[in-house]
Amino acid sequence: MTVPPATASTLARATLVPRAFFTRDRRIETSYRAGLLLRLGGALVTVAIFFFLSRTFDAAAPALTAVGGSYFAFVLVGVIAQEFLGQSVGGFGGSLRESQTTGTLELMLLGPSRLLTLLASSTLWLHASAALGALTYLVLGVALGVDVSRADLPAVAAGLVLMLVGFSGMGFIAGAMVLLVKRGNPLGWAFRGASVVLGGVLYPVEVLPPALQAVGLALPITHALTVLRGSLLDGQGIIELAGPLLALAALSAAYLALGVVAFAAAIRYARTDGSLAQY
Repeated sequence: MTVPPATASTLARATLVPRAFFTRDRRIETSYRAGLLLRLGGALVTVAIFFFLSRTFDAAAPALTAVGGSYFAFVLVGVIAQEFLGQSVGGFGGSLRESQTTGTLELMLLGPSRLLTLLASSTLWLHASAALGALTYLVLGVALGVDVSRADLPAVAAGLVLMLVGFSGMGFIAGAMVLLVKRGNPLGWAFRGASVVLGGVLYPVEVLPPALQAVGLALPITHALTVLRGSLLDGQGIIELAGPLLALAALSAAYLALGVVAFAAAIRYARTDGSLAQY
């Protein structure tokens, strides 16, 4: 089936900005080959640490083996989700800060592209890079005995997409703060820290005090991990995971809407006081 020339031309124009952002960010990251090697080395070390820790925890705390059959499987999914969180929240803030210091941020925001297009395009490589990192963790985990043979792929895909929507929203909120303070990424650090401590990355949320469990339920990663562990390790489908999927969808939509509104407000404020080009 041949695509009509007019349709192909329209599609090419519509994807011009996303393709430009993706190509730019890919070239920047892949130009630092030492960084890629360090990232791979970090994944190997992380997986090794939790693999050997799991040998102690599996015997001392059998409750941790309820999901996936081992603590190693439990924490591997947590580390994979944390990889996506780090790129979506920390990576977006870092990229924004780099654009500030190189003087390209103002030109980008004053261009003809819509804000939603710019925001979505700026996350493409971050998500692709996180997916590569997550795949590395998963392959290493499977090589060390994690069983994903029963994985329900539609439920896994639904959980990943909704999780990325929520994480992107958190990244936009953190980016709005970067635009205002022009120093570091304080909200990004807070989001990542809260997600690790309260979201069930390294231990079940049930061990937390009730008040902290309630705070954890307001974070996308808490529900995302329930979905991903259930679908990837235990083979649960979309029907069985309908509750956490709906909660994740509602939270992710709220974070995305808040993130877009906050980022747009930060841009307006920076333009008003003339600080958009300052860093």
